[in-house]
Amino acid sequence: MQIDVTFRHMESTPALKEHTIEKIQHLSKYFDLIQDAHAVLQAEKKHHIAEITIHTPGEIFKASATSEDMYVSIDKVIDKLHRHLVKRKEIVKLESHRSAQS
Repeated sequence: MQIDVTFRHMESTPALKEHTIEKIQHLSKYFDLIQDAHAVLQAEKKHHIAEITIHTPGEIFKASATSEDMYVSIDKVIDKLHRHLVKRKEIVKLESHRSAQS
């Protein structure tokens, strides 16, 4: 899986980049069809915004979160994506189960 991290209006720190990459890689446990991911981390005054886009075969998952701390924003957006991916995996599993019964 290829992961890109872009920083806007803030300094690029190795710790922040590594934290983002680790969290995104952790998502592959729940949905193994992730092809690539792109994270945009930006600071606007007191708001730290994390946006992550994940590409899978046939679908794109996108989420964003805002807080006063970038690490909190990253964790929030990862939680949102986790819920989306788990929900999608359940739907795929249910659809394959239904088609097997037919």
